[in-house]
Amino acid sequence: MNLKTKFSLLLPFLLIACGGGETLDSQGLASSDSAFEQFTRASQLYYRGRLTAALDEFNGVIYRFPDSPLASDARLAVRRVESDLSGEVSLVESSYDAGITASIAVVGKPSVSSSIHQVSSSLKSLGSGVTEIIDAEAPELTVVFYCQGYDEAAFVVADSLGKWLSHPENIAHRPGEELIAAVAEGYDVLVIIGSDAVFSQSMP
Repeated sequence: MNLKTKFSLLLPFLLIACGGGETLDSQGLASSDSAFEQFTRASQLYYRGRLTAALDEFNGVIYRFPDSPLASDARLAVRRVESDLSGEVSLVESSYDAGITASIAVVGKPSVSSSIHQVSSSLKSLGSGVTEIIDAEAPELTVVFYCQGYDEAAFVVADSLGKWLSHPENIAHRPGEELIAAVAEGYDVLVIIGSDAVFSQSMP
């Protein structure tokens, strides 16, 4: 963890200790009514070892309070937590020079079919085999899931999406073998394109 991320995660605790006046629930967790409180809650969950819950709260800061000064710190924290969840020492600093050899399914509701096609075309430029799937039951949020052994490919896909999209800027990538088997059996990486996906001008 770099120094900035360490201090970002410790800041809420220092302020609480100095009498910041935050509202705490029965578990001693801060509320999520403001960017600061949600960041504090996420940090508490992180230090309690509840990484998935912490990840959701840090993402909440990014999506609910995009103009907050804490949003950039939350993005750093998301990358750290995702790295911890994946078991890799430093996915953020890893390089992936070769093309992606994983088979990828890009899924979304009929309402985002043009976005699915745009993402699929761009992912093919990374050297990967891509299939488009329209599913009326697909989630509304953009996220990347991967099978065991394909975490680095999923990181590259999520990182690329983060560069191609103006929102959300940071795409979560998580293990999801059972979900992939149910939605896109036989694929290594599942990309769900939600209605939250907004493309930037840098899309290849």
